[in-house]
Amino acid sequence: MVSQALAPHIEALLRRAGPDGAFAVAEGSAPRPDATAWAAMALFAAGVAGEKVTAARTALAAAQLADGRVPVLPGRPEAAWPTTLALLAWLPDSAFAAPAARAAAWLAAHPGSHWVRRAEETAVVAHDTNLRGWAWIDGTHSWVEPTSLAMLALSAMAAPPREALDEAVRLLLDRQLPDGGWNYGNTRVFRNTLLPVPESTGHALAALGGRVGPTAVAASLHYLAGPQCAVPTPLAAAWRAFGLGAYGLATPAVTAGCLLALGRQDRYGPYDTPLLAQAIAAVAASGRFAALLGDRHDQP
Repeated sequence: MVSQALAPHIEALLRRAGPDGAFAVAEGSAPRPDATAWAAMALFAAGVAGEKVTAARTALAAAQLADGRVPVLPGRPEAAWPTTLALLAWLPDSAFAAPAARAAAWLAAHPGSHWVRRAEETAVVAHDTNLRGWAWIDGTHSWVEPTSLAMLALSAMAAPPREALDEAVRLLLDRQLPDGGWNYGNTRVFRNTLLPVPESTGHALAALGGRVGPTAVAASLHYLAGPQCAVPTPLAAAWRAFGLGAYGLATPAVTAGCLLALGRQDRYGPYDTPLLAQAIAAVAASGRFAALLGDRHDQP
């Protein structure tokens, strides 16, 4: 049952649904696959508007190309990062098994670019460029957030690509910062150690939960649970909940941060649909990303 505090935000999300099931990026704006996928996941996690969830999944299937990818825009097939989000949205419903299988096959066949570092490159970046995860744009280098999302999606398949997922685990651990946390995916540039950010850290921990024990990510859990990450912005609050939730640490105070972020729209104006939906999903799922997938992600 949707809490009274969450209900007005779900109503705002539902107003962005179009007649074809796709969700607009914002009220009065054009639809986009990432907005549609996140809206479907949020509504499913909240257990409301089942017909809207089905319509959104159907709209995503209509946006899928023959090779399985779902591009952010029809004319930009290389910008295929919404493929992962579409797969996540389809996974709980067996009626969408066929598009889900095509999306998973495309993802498994399109990891991020990689190369063996030359000696002169070691002075530029510290991470292992030979490890493969997933990228925002097809044919480019792997980064933390797309890798984490692809892991969450592919892990939930009936036959997950275990070797690719194991390599992605190594990639995330390699990109973990020395004092804990993650950023977009670099640890050191020109011998300068970079800083972590809450949302990237949450993505990585959500993907590693159930695969890596808490000892290996203890500093990152400490960072994400700390006051410096209690930021009332929708993306940081949502992924703080999902990251801590993967290790059983999403307390009511953590998910309350998502509600605080949602309430700040009174001051800052409406959030774009992906941000709005992620915050709603984190509250509805109590920080358990598995709830967005019908609890299918409990086993790695």
